[in-house]
Amino acid sequence: MNERDLYFDNLKFWLILLVVVGHFMEPFYGESPLETLYPWIYSFHMPLFVFVAGYFSKSITYPKYYIQLVSNLALPYLIFETLYTWFDFYTQGLEKLHFTYFYPYWILWFLFSMLLWKMLLPYLLVLKAPLWIALWSSVLLGYALDVDYYASVSRTLYFLPFFLLGVYFKREWLLPLKKPGVRLVSLLMLLSGAVLLHTLSPVLEPAWFYGAMNYAQFGLDTWYAGAFRLLTYTFTLLMGAAFLSWVPQQRHWYTDRGMNTMYVFLLHGFVVKSLLYFGVLQEIGSVAGGILPILLGVLVTVLLSSRAVKASMGWLVEPNVSFLFKPRVTRRSREVRRKEKF
Repeated sequence: MNERDLYFDNLKFWLILLVVVGHFMEPFYGESPLETLYPWIYSFHMPLFVFVAGYFSKSITYPKYYIQLVSNLALPYLIFETLYTWFDFYTQGLEKLHFTYFYPYWILWFLFSMLLWKMLLPYLLVLKAPLWIALWSSVLLGYALDVDYYASVSRTLYFLPFFLLGVYFKREWLLPLKKPGVRLVSLLMLLSGAVLLHTLSPVLEPAWFYGAMNYAQFGLDTWYAGAFRLLTYTFTLLMGAAFLSWVPQQRHWYTDRGMNTMYVFLLHGFVVKSLLYFGVLQEIGSVAGGILPILLGVLVTVLLSSRAVKASMGWLVEPNVSFLFKPRVTRRSREVRRKEKF
C-alpha cells in the first residue's frame, strides 16, 4: 500500500473547514462586516474540492471502480438524503414527508454530482479534448432557461471542468507553486481577489460561484452572457492555484483529520440546520462582529473529523457493502479505497 500524501490530507482538511465555515456564515451574508470572506471562500473552495475528487479518481479499474461508487457515494447519498428529509420533516413540522432523491438536498448535490462524474469519466476519457468539451458545455448550459435543480444538472456541468483538471493533474506540477517567490505572488493574489470581490459586492452575487443558476436568473439575457462564466472560471482558477501554493506539505495536528472529510461533510449539516431551526445561530450571529459563527464552524470541523466520530459513525458514513459483491472483487477494492480515500 502506498504511503498517503500528506499534502492532500492537509488540503482536504482546510477545504472542509472552509465548507463548514461558509455554511455557518451563509445566514448572515450581507450583515456581517466579514461579508467579503463569504464570496471569497465560495470562489474556490468547492472547485478545489471537486479538483481533489478528480485527482483521486485516476484508478478506473473494472469492476472495482464501480464498487466504490456504490459504497462511497451511492449508498451514503441515499442514506443521508433520507435522513435529512426526515430531519426537516420533524424539525420544521412539515405536513407531508416528501422524498426527492433526484433533487439533492442542500449539501448533498456534491455526492450526487460526484457519482455522475465518476460514472461518466471512462466515457469522457475516450474523447480527444474532454476538458474543453466540458468547459464549453457548461458555458452553453448557462443560456438554457429550463435547467433547474433536477438531478443537479447545472452544478454537475459547471464543476465538471474542475473534476477533469484533477484527473489530468500530476503531483509534480505542485512543485513550482511551493517556491518562495511564487508563494509571495500567490498571497498577493489571494488578498487582491478578496479586495476585488469586496469592490464588486454591490453588483456581483456569490451565486455566480454556485454553478446552479442560468444567466437569465442574474438578469443577463444577452448573447455574450457566457463571457461572465468564463471570467468566473478564470478568477476561480487564480484563487485556487494561489491557495494550493500555501497548503503545507508537512504533517500537522490536523493532517490525519483530512482523511475524515466525508464525515464532516455529511454530518455538519445537521448541526447547522439544528442551530438555525432552534434560533441559536441567529442569536450568536452578531456576536463579536460576526466572528463567533466562524469560530463555531472551526470547532464543528475539528470535532466531526475526530477519530471518535469516525469510530462511532463509520457504519453510517461508510457502510459495508461487501456482501453485495464477490470476495475476489472486494479485496482489491479495499486496497484502492485506502489509497484514494476521499
